[in-house]
Amino acid sequence: MSRLSSMGCATRTAFQRWVNAQNVPEVLAASSVSSWLALVALVLLLLAAASWAPRAEQLFALPVGTALLCFIPALVDFAFALLHRKRQHVETWGWLLSLAGTTGLQFFVASLMALSAPQGATIFGGFFLFTAAFHGRLFRVTPRTPFLAVGTALALALAALLFARPEHTALFAVLGPASLMAELYLGTFAIQHDRTAAEAERLRAAVQAQMLAQQERDVGRMSQALTEILGHSEEIRETLLTASTTADLLTGQLVRSQSLARAEPERLIRQLHENLARIRDRVAEIHQKGRRYIGSDPEAVDLVPVLDSVRQSVGLRFPDVSIAVQVNRGEPLRAWVRGGVTTLRRVVENLVTNACEGDGLRAAGSVRISARTEPLSGRLEMIIADDGPGFPPERLAAPIVGLSTTKPRSTGLGLYTSECLIRASGGTLERQNAHEGGAVLRVLLPRELRT
Repeated sequence: MSRLSSMGCATRTAFQRWVNAQNVPEVLAASSVSSWLALVALVLLLLAAASWAPRAEQLFALPVGTALLCFIPALVDFAFALLHRKRQHVETWGWLLSLAGTTGLQFFVASLMALSAPQGATIFGGFFLFTAAFHGRLFRVTPRTPFLAVGTALALALAALLFARPEHTALFAVLGPASLMAELYLGTFAIQHDRTAAEAERLRAAVQAQMLAQQERDVGRMSQALTEILGHSEEIRETLLTASTTADLLTGQLVRSQSLARAEPERLIRQLHENLARIRDRVAEIHQKGRRYIGSDPEAVDLVPVLDSVRQSVGLRFPDVSIAVQVNRGEPLRAWVRGGVTTLRRVVENLVTNACEGDGLRAAGSVRISARTEPLSGRLEMIIADDGPGFPPERLAAPIVGLSTTKPRSTGLGLYTSECLIRASGGTLERQNAHEGGAVLRVLLPRELRT
């Protein structure tokens, strides 16, 4: 491999790592159409104040027409906002468009600094420093992924061509490195914060997964016990029916015998009937309660937001793994799950984490999550496929059990807990290896049928 192709491969890997580190909802909110309309209003107000406010002409000496022309490159980010107005995911071309638009916006702020008089340039320099720091945090700019930092340097270099006063040289020489350092520092801080939050979420998820597994076992034992109680109640009811019939026959025989000394047997028979009636009432009450508490009703959960949330959280823990969600977002994908969103998110997070980890020695490079309505059964089908080492043949042939794993520092509860939770909701979990390599998990869940 040539040095040029090696550099290209390293650049693509770093760019993919940068994309995986992004907080997509946060970026889309910052680059929304409403945010842009507010920004345009702020820019117009700022230019008007710099031109017509008292003594502003002496302080800024800003050519408004030239400043507005410098704002045109920033409209690339407005195009990004328009194209992603109803999207929840950003493709590779979208990130490139966002980088270009953000660089254009930084060029506009830097041009205000270059076009103004020295006193006003200092004020706009503070704006540029704030803008670069904000973008560094928003886009997770780090020394390993300095794509926006390169755009910031380019924006400063192009804006430097606009100033004609030597006083601006010192300002650009100070604010340029300071802005880049602020951008990289806040971006690195944001990445560390995301990782810390993801680690805390992972620990919380592990504890909750074990609790859910224990709850699942407890519910299973309780359901089994209630089923046995219901079976016993049926036997008791049949026995009571036989006893009542026998008491009726005995009463009939006493009537036919016309015995004069039958007062005491009749009293005992009445008492027997009363006791049997009370027992029947208690058995019916037990039967009714058993039917009511034998299991909780499942909840309808939207699958797509859960998949997007898991892609974001697991992607922070595995920045070198490309995780993609491939669904038809126009199709309603609502599953019936016991435990609601919490259970479904825990299931998907466990399965995707297992796919990213591989076998503990070799990790996956990419994980693809797809979901659809299975055409034959009408159930909701979710497939998690990776390009890792796949399952050993002996593990595919054996059932899934807890505390069994090939990974170091792992409990083996993730896959087992997920299968327990899926089964409790009336679903199934299937494992297999793909022909081209890697593992494939297929989950089938009951789907909400809208009327």
